Amino acid sequence: MKNAPLIVALCLIVAACDKAPAPPSVAPKALPSFKPASGGTMRLLPEAASMPQLYIDETPVTQEVYQKVMGVNPSKQKNPQSPVSGVQWVDAVRYCNKASELEGMRPCYDLKTWACDVTADGYRLPTEAEWEYACRAGSTGRFPFGSDASQLGRHAWTKSNSEGKIRPVGQKEPNAWGLYDMLGNVWQWTNDWFDQEQKQRTLRGGAWDTDPAKVEVSMRKKEFPVYTDACFGADSNGFRRVKNPALPQAGAPIAVTPAPVDPPVEVKKDPPPAAGKAIPGLKGTIVFVSDRSGALEIWRMHAGGRDQKQLTTDKTPHADPKFSPDGKSILYTAVKGGFPEVWRMNRDGSDQKKVTTGLQGSWSPDGKSIVFIRDNQCFVRDLGSGAEKRLTPEKWERCGVPAWSPDGKAVAVASRHLESIGIFLVGVDGKSEAQLKTQEASCTPAWSRDGKRLLCQSVKGHCYQLEADGKNWEQITFGADVQHDARYSPDESAFVYCRAPSPEGPWQICVKKFDSDDFDFAQITSEGSNSLPDWHVLED
Repeated sequence: MKNAPLIVALCLIVAACDKAPAPPSVAPKALPSFKPASGGTMRLLPEAASMPQLYIDETPVTQEVYQKVMGVNPSKQKNPQSPVSGVQWVDAVRYCNKASELEGMRPCYDLKTWACDVTADGYRLPTEAEWEYACRAGSTGRFPFGSDASQLGRHAWTKSNSEGKIRPVGQKEPNAWGLYDMLGNVWQWTNDWFDQEQKQRTLRGGAWDTDPAKVEVSMRKKEFPVYTDACFGADSNGFRRVKNPALPQAGAPIAVTPAPVDPPVEVKKDPPPAAGKAIPGLKGTIVFVSDRSGALEIWRMHAGGRDQKQLTTDKTPHADPKFSPDGKSILYTAVKGGFPEVWRMNRDGSDQKKVTTGLQGSWSPDGKSIVFIRDNQCFVRDLGSGAEKRLTPEKWERCGVPAWSPDGKAVAVASRHLESIGIFLVGVDGKSEAQLKTQEASCTPAWSRDGKRLLCQSVKGHCYQLEADGKNWEQITFGADVQHDARYSPDESAFVYCRAPSPEGPWQICVKKFDSDDFDFAQITSEGSNSLPDWHVLED
């Protein structure tokens, strides 16, 4: 993300000055190490009564090391020396096998059953016990360095000091065995199931966006081995490898051949919209996000595409603009100091002010409350009193993109607590919840004015319309392009959405009539990348 404001850095300096002087660092124990041909450095951990000797990565696997083997870098925050992130458990396992094969070792994993042969000499993920043994490095406190939480910032990147971004490995102090970033920066996959249900794997260590009050050696997180984050943005899951003491070729490095690069695949492209194509009679105003000024800012325009005007100018990332029911205010997400906040402003961009911490805010039908996301849960906030309450069950994980029903009784919200993304209708009174019966894994719901229909997007990249009871599932966008974020026009004869040749963009805002042919749409933006539209009947 963008650089944090100077005031954040100053606050951190002041906070540090109020603390007692830090104790002197203890030099890490010099453990035997070797450098795998696939990259990185591994250290040989001491043998213990219940723990055989094994090598473990000195740092989490970096983006450079991952890309060297796999040929791709899934991280959203690109930096060769930062930990690879956005990695599913199955991605980490495939990496371990491929790196093993490239170095002439026997892979540990059966990629059909995901069973792990710990007797193989190749790379694998650590068990929870192995990870904790390595993290503690002989210590018994809450942290590898003891139990003094005031010293955590010397050893780990967390929400309090990361400035909202993943950091290069090895910048904080190591533990007593010379291992870096065992806590913070990225969550680290382990080989173990989280519980007896054997549906989710365990991650350990916390990450750059974890509350420091929760970070300690014993902290655990669960996640599905395979998941889709089409609605939820960046992830913070990484990993480090372990292996038994047998070195490749008795320790002689083997030259790793470059990861094979597949020949370029011919990408199917949709026919471009007809030059100057316009849909007559469109009324109202569309608000959207654009990067044309060099940062993701909020813009607005007439529904026909004319009179485009920038509303925010503070050069920090913005997202999720939503008109109030009367069209006079706009709710939006602003990233401040690396972390999201819900803000509001007048429709002309004036009187910008923070509402609460969180993101993806959406208005209640009467405009007196909002629903939003914080810490992967859905909350409701009364704008008059400021009172907030959690709406989604605590056990739900990775909730996002909420939308309040027109009758004010329910909120449609996407959640991944059942592994695949689904849309759930949750009663505002907290007494009811039901999954919307979509035919594909879907998210980003938007209601019709009468509350009988919704628009949504599937993880396959198309927009759909269906009735609130799940009937009449209908695809409304077509082609090889990716299409997201559909919203009804004020009279509901058309809809606005964004489309791009790939998820990386560039995105453009388009309008399509419901009764038009598949590729009969009007593209109403062309400069920069433009997305996340919302449409209101009020015009200037």
